[in-house]
Amino acid sequence: MRMILVCFRTAMKKGGPMQLSDCKLYTLQNVTWVELDDERHTHGEYLETHTCFFVPEGSGLFYCDGIKSKLKAKTMVYGQPGSIIDVRAESGDKLQVLEVSFDIWDREMKAADKAVYVINRERALPCGIVPLAAPDVVMTQAKELERLWDCSDSKEWFLIDAKFKQLLHYIAKKPIAELPDHELASRIQYSIEYVEQHYWNQVTRPELAGKIGFTPEYFSAAFKKVTGTSFSDYLTKVRIDKAKEKLLLPGRSLDQIAHEVGYKDGMYLSRKFKQVVGVSPRIYTSRPKRIIALNYLGHLLALGLKPAGTTTKLLHALPYKDRLAGVKDVGTSKSLSQIAALEPDLIVTSRPNYEQLSEIATTISIPWGQEDILEQLRYLGGLLDREKEAEAWIDSFVRKEELAARQVSGAVGSAETAAVYEVWADRIWAVNAGYGRGTRNLYRTFGFIPPEPLAPHVMNPGIGLELSIDSLAGYAADHMFITVWNERGGDKRARSLMTSEEWAALPAVKNGNVYPIDLELFKYNDPIALEQQLDIQVKLLTKVHGTSHNRK
Repeated sequence: MRMILVCFRTAMKKGGPMQLSDCKLYTLQNVTWVELDDERHTHGEYLETHTCFFVPEGSGLFYCDGIKSKLKAKTMVYGQPGSIIDVRAESGDKLQVLEVSFDIWDREMKAADKAVYVINRERALPCGIVPLAAPDVVMTQAKELERLWDCSDSKEWFLIDAKFKQLLHYIAKKPIAELPDHELASRIQYSIEYVEQHYWNQVTRPELAGKIGFTPEYFSAAFKKVTGTSFSDYLTKVRIDKAKEKLLLPGRSLDQIAHEVGYKDGMYLSRKFKQVVGVSPRIYTSRPKRIIALNYLGHLLALGLKPAGTTTKLLHALPYKDRLAGVKDVGTSKSLSQIAALEPDLIVTSRPNYEQLSEIATTISIPWGQEDILEQLRYLGGLLDREKEAEAWIDSFVRKEELAARQVSGAVGSAETAAVYEVWADRIWAVNAGYGRGTRNLYRTFGFIPPEPLAPHVMNPGIGLELSIDSLAGYAADHMFITVWNERGGDKRARSLMTSEEWAALPAVKNGNVYPIDLELFKYNDPIALEQQLDIQVKLLTKVHGTSHNRK
């Protein structure tokens, strides 16, 4: 891969518009052209570098860590390192995407004869759509950069350097006076996210205004316009909400919590807490907790906690059958009035943006899929003063895992592979390990590995691999676990697939190592579901009986 080092005095301040600076370097890593249409309508990847996606023509959707943005011609979106992105063309339309990836380096120190730079992987722009002052010019510059990059003649590299520098300058160009409402909201959203990520530090209005290219006065007016509240009130609310969460932790002094949320001492925190909440921290912590489980229901049940309410979907989910007597239905995570009606003390969710929920009650937000299920259970146990219950459940499950692993190892060859495949109406997915479906047990408990061509798509962060019946043979495992998404019309497709000649030719089919499993049980990824999935997987792999575990 060719690398262009660009050393110039323009930098992007983290998450905001680009600002003039002399302390950053940029290394252009790659320029890639992608065309999506009806035949190839999706493009997903894990971003290792800062990446800008330019859309000269077409329309589609851009997902960055699950957050959706609408793409249209002459737009640009940004993804930060560590993000999982998915670009999709709309049906019947071609989508052209020009992908420019680069690294950013911060000057760490400098001496008389040298300067030392370290790589910066923090977000450089707001993720998603980045408004452009001159979209036509930016698209032209981006396409010209791609043309130069595609040229193998090294004498063009100086032109690439200049063009990359010019492109970044055009991206940065945006007069404040001409900001449309959607960009104003985008910049204020960045400031909101910055507060949530740095609330324990000294966060000032002038500092944050400068980060998004505003004067302090303009920032105050813009913040109030977008959020309906003042910046100082919002900062106080975030800190008090965080203090509520930390008050759940045993053995924490008020002074310690005060320092952790950005206040000088416990006395000041107590005064601010009572102003916002209406009661002192001591009274707040002594009250019994009514919990709403918008996610992590199985974790709470494993800790011996039955919530006051949960979503309609979870209330009727197969893993928790006969466990939720008396638990109220709150609809969805967006049913704010139904959630508030139960007067909860605590809401547990996985949503990254939970401001509306935190207005109802203390809200614990744990990003989904970033930690192993057992570590999530330990974390929740610590928050809810259930450490003993968490460790007891984990110890019991580990013993079951060890027994299950011995049983399966006696029935399955040590070099055999396994994977989960999900059938939709129009495609087959090789399921990524981050999406549940019993993959944790397959790869952690039993020690299976996926087929070698499939491993990068299944074991690394990502969305899995989309397959057709024609390509399935190249990615088929020795043991194939099959789920069917009936809501996407998968049932009819699965029947057709399993009566095809291509299917019959697969080694797993010939050897009787295909296991239909019930998506209504296996799509859940929590302790209660995991335990049930383990029992079923052991029976299937040891051939205890010949019936499938897929409900009719």
